[in-house]
Amino acid sequence: MNRQARIHAKATHQARLILRLLSGIAFMHACLVVAAPQLNSQAQSTMTREPHPPLDDKSCIECHDQIVSSEVLCMATKEQMCTLCHAVPAAGGFSRLTEASEQLCLKCHTEDKFKGSYVHGPVAVGACIACHDPHGGNASELIGVAGKQMCLTCHVEMDARLSNARFQHKAVAEGCTNCHAPHASEYPFELRAVTVEFCTECHEDILSEYQKSTVKHAPVIEESACLNCHDAHMAEDERLLLTDGIDVCLKCHDGTITVDQYELAHMGQLLSENPVHHGPIQEKECSGCHRPHGSSYFRLLTDDYPKEFYTSFDKLKYDLCFRCHDSSLVTEQRTTTLTGFRDDDRNLHFVHVNKTPKGRTCRLCHQAHASTLPKYIEGTVRFGSWDLPVGFNKTENGGNCSPGCHSTKKYELKAE
Repeated sequence: MNRQARIHAKATHQARLILRLLSGIAFMHACLVVAAPQLNSQAQSTMTREPHPPLDDKSCIECHDQIVSSEVLCMATKEQMCTLCHAVPAAGGFSRLTEASEQLCLKCHTEDKFKGSYVHGPVAVGACIACHDPHGGNASELIGVAGKQMCLTCHVEMDARLSNARFQHKAVAEGCTNCHAPHASEYPFELRAVTVEFCTECHEDILSEYQKSTVKHAPVIEESACLNCHDAHMAEDERLLLTDGIDVCLKCHDGTITVDQYELAHMGQLLSENPVHHGPIQEKECSGCHRPHGSSYFRLLTDDYPKEFYTSFDKLKYDLCFRCHDSSLVTEQRTTTLTGFRDDDRNLHFVHVNKTPKGRTCRLCHQAHASTLPKYIEGTVRFGSWDLPVGFNKTENGGNCSPGCHSTKKYELKAE
């Protein structure tokens, strides 16, 4: 076949293919024209069909049976009253709430229970489901998470503190709602009662001690009461003190305090200016000598100690001092070992204390908290309106005193 014949054959083949394609298109068009009325009728039928009859409450559980399998159920869930809260328009349709969630809850729950001067944040904005599962759960009160963990899902800073604290308040371990109303209260932090009354529901011994005390510590009942000194949740101290014992006291005593017209020492200044600290102060424990809540002894002392500047000697008057110090320090007239405050073997403590009627009390020469001198010797002591000088001077083999109460006296420790 020559070249011209091959070209003619190829052209003929292509023409046949085009004719077949056009025939197929014509056939499809004819089919659509025939079927169009039927398809249009079906579409119109679907658009105008009547809605499915509304579902009843019982039928919801056919699909949502997991909701009623919880241990604790909302009353509406328990009674399968789904349409009390939900509107279900059609089979397979989306359900929606019939009202705002807060109003739905108040259909059953009395609104007065959620009112108070202090209202919990979620309650204030009607976010009941922030804490409660609206259908049910495995925790009481439909709480989403059991126990204090529910509160800690929001109060993450408290969670961190509790995790790192050495000591945790027993009430916190048992649950936040022991102390806090979860919805609203008349007291700050949604506490269930006034702080001091609330704390003493458990700490009855502290209340009894305070009530029986003739000398009462003001912070126990003033302002924040117990929270003036204690952390309600956790602490590094087993007594849940806010900080070290002495630092708690210095929150108030780092300044001058007047009690019954008597001016207490500026303790912060006294301790900072006097480097020789009494043993309990060194241990940062004011409670070594003072009761923090109340006492039957003046200055909240833990035991008897003479209030007077002068008093006749009785060992029982110094129970506070003799808990740590040997009482023979003032009862033995002669000694070469008990004290360095002696003239040869003559015990000068005995001389000063055992006088009638003007026996000298410990405070005449010693500062109970801190001093610049060894043995907590005072530089001056308050005598009425006068700062009476003690005038003590320690020497290598004895010493001397030049106090305001007598002329200069010397004493000497003889060599053995």
